[in-house]
Amino acid sequence: MDWLDFIEIMVLDEKAAKAKYTQVSNIATDPKIKELFKKLAYEEDVHMAVLQKFKKDIQKAA
Repeated sequence: MDWLDFIEIMVLDEKAAKAKYTQVSNIATDPKIKELFKKLAYEEDVHMAVLQKFKKDIQKAA
């Protein structure tokens, strides 16, 4: 496995986490819990963006 493969696996992990957090935020009735999981889902988007940028940087350097 090379770094690009590893990054792609990590992106998939982030997508799965976002899906879980989004699902919980959609069913939560407590506003604080809902907001927490919305924020966590957003953070997964940030992580994915960082990983995608890193992937592009590695591809450019190769």
